[in-house]
Amino acid sequence: MARFGRRDTAPELALRRELHRRGRRFFVDRPVSKRCRVRPDLVFPRARIAVFVDGCFWH
Repeated sequence: MARFGRRDTAPELALRRELHRRGRRFFVDRPVSKRCRVRPDLVFPRARIAVFVDGCFWH
């Protein structure tokens, strides 16, 4: 598990590429609040949407 990066995984990059191609703008790996310890993969602050891109648990 230590070899897997926290960000810039293949599924995340593919999603970011497609969203950017469609003209969507977002923040990457940005904290959403000071009380929350998690950092979503993509954040759309105006829409108040946080996206978590999870891969396969076993692979």
